[in-house]
Amino acid sequence: MLRLNKSLITDLNPASHISESFRSLRTYIRQLGLLGGEGGKVLLFTSAEEGAGKTTVLSNLAVSFVQDGKKVAVVDCDLRRPGLHTVFEVEGSHGLAAYLSGQEEAKDVAVYGNLANLAVIPAGMSRVTPPDLLGNEHMAALLTELKASFDLVLLDTPPAVEYSDARILAPLTDGVILVARQGKSKRESLRKLKAVMEQSGSNILGIAMNQAK
Repeated sequence: MLRLNKSLITDLNPASHISESFRSLRTYIRQLGLLGGEGGKVLLFTSAEEGAGKTTVLSNLAVSFVQDGKKVAVVDCDLRRPGLHTVFEVEGSHGLAAYLSGQEEAKDVAVYGNLANLAVIPAGMSRVTPPDLLGNEHMAALLTELKASFDLVLLDTPPAVEYSDARILAPLTDGVILVARQGKSKRESLRKLKAVMEQSGSNILGIAMNQAK
């Protein structure tokens, strides 16, 4: 069962200025031409440090796209400090880790609920180190399967400066959105983030500034 909590402003108050900010981000992504052609597209979200708000940005953007008539899947690839299960209050799934470990099928780890056309795959738990788990062949297979069913697949990943997880996944995606937080993210950290993601061959789409005035 999937429910929605109070951090999803786009669902609770779609007329708010915050929701309008997410619609602007949605429009920006559409204008890049990413949603055309055959199959769904995969976007990866990461940040330079913890606390930038990437999970909140990803989640609200997902709801905004659903409100725009798109089918969206969100995948919690942050196996270190997962957050999507809290935002969407997910129950009844062993998550991405179980799928990547070969214990579950993709259809058994995706959670659907009251918000039509939105699926959530929580992180789950594993004793295998995240880079080894995310780097196996099951991850690419999962994304191929999801792209066949959804218009947009959004990946939540750990901070890319400290951890390699986002850099491992980036080549499997159609674009990367860097998330920064007003008053918290430092320019030097953002420069390092941009550099490490470019080294991975990422298609960096831009920076989403969280809590900007």
